[in-house]
Amino acid sequence: MRIQQIPLEKGGCLTAYLHEPEKQFANASPRQAVLICPGGAYQRLSKREGEPVALAYLAEGFSAFVLQYSVGKGVQWPLPLEQAREALCLIRQNAREWDIDPQRIAAVGFSAGGHLAAALCLEGEERPQAMVLGYPCLGQPQCGLMQPMNPPALLGKEDKNTPPAFLFSTWEDEIVPVQQTLDFAGELARLEVPVECHVFQHGIHGLSLSKPFTSSGRSAKVDEDVRLWHPMSVRWLRRLWGDYPADALDPCPTAQSMGGYSVDVLGRSLMEDPRCMAILQRYYPLLQKPEYAWGARPLTIRALNSMLPSAIALPEDRLDALDKELRQVVFSENGKKE
Repeated sequence: MRIQQIPLEKGGCLTAYLHEPEKQFANASPRQAVLICPGGAYQRLSKREGEPVALAYLAEGFSAFVLQYSVGKGVQWPLPLEQAREALCLIRQNAREWDIDPQRIAAVGFSAGGHLAAALCLEGEERPQAMVLGYPCLGQPQCGLMQPMNPPALLGKEDKNTPPAFLFSTWEDEIVPVQQTLDFAGELARLEVPVECHVFQHGIHGLSLSKPFTSSGRSAKVDEDVRLWHPMSVRWLRRLWGDYPADALDPCPTAQSMGGYSVDVLGRSLMEDPRCMAILQRYYPLLQKPEYAWGARPLTIRALNSMLPSAIALPEDRLDALDKELRQVVFSENGKKE
């Protein structure tokens, strides 16, 4: 994982949590991504709704970005929205370098951050392709909750270009009424915008991942049911965009499917030919023992080599030499050895 902080021209900062390019994850390239807007009533930024959420999505194969937008005294709307737009454009502009699919970016937001993520998805030409909103403030802010910024209400601003939405809230939320989430879901449904909405009966406002390590030591911020929102959102995004294909690469690279022998062929396919087995045993004497040879059967030789201790693994030049020898063993198209 690579963590990178990028200052924004309009103020604020974008923290990127990026997967390093790796051949073993070739089918997960390019990565889907989430742009996370923590809550905090536009007066502060909740750290509980930033990095922990980013790491949770990172563990599911997404690249994640946390937006530290401007908050507090003297900050006026629409500055946070302008910063969010800049962040989204920055992600798309660097999509190739960061190995990100620019057409599979979801805005994720909580409370006031849910308001910001929703605004990003409701206004302007550049929008994310999906949104995940947790207990979002979408109507007129209650009791000066987000004063003095006083951002606009978003209910009623939905249109046909609004991206699909995953929403969750709790019936017991006393800060942002659950009705705002329900009204938003209803309006999206009316516009025929795909929406999935979960209302958990129990749970206070600001639950984040609803786990002990994001609870600030408060038992009220831990709920086993509400914590399900995250895996549900991942499953929803996979259904929306598709998962990383398991068959992007040949799942069973035999000599016949590959058209010949090499270090990128499964061990079992090589071991079926005594000529290949003799070559393998010369480079890897341990394969003379049946138990080790059996363990190498489901792996390509290249994968096997990467898993072996350095004292046993072949250096790159020796692996190339093995590959050349294996490729010289003739294999007919119909799978019969010649």
